[in-house]
Amino acid sequence: MVRQRHEENDYLCKYKSSQMKLEEKELKSLRDLNSEFQSLKVQLGELSIQKNSVLKRVDLIRVEFESLENELIKKYGENSVINLEHGTITQNGENK
Repeated sequence: MVRQRHEENDYLCKYKSSQMKLEEKELKSLRDLNSEFQSLKVQLGELSIQKNSVLKRVDLIRVEFESLENELIKKYGENSVINLEHGTITQNGENK
């Protein structure tokens, strides 16, 4: 008999526990955190895409820079130094 009542109590406890609900404040906090987490995951994905785009652009600029640098070396010589602010060219690092 005692054993049977214990089993009935176990059943009632399981039944009661399956009917429990979070408090509204707890549920709101949980939903808010989950929403923010999801939003941050999306932002990370977007940043990853932007990063890849920027890296591709950097590679293109590097190629363009090397090409222009080779043209300028042919035109002004290998020892020429160009001042990017004024556009002046010096040879062997001498100021003119």
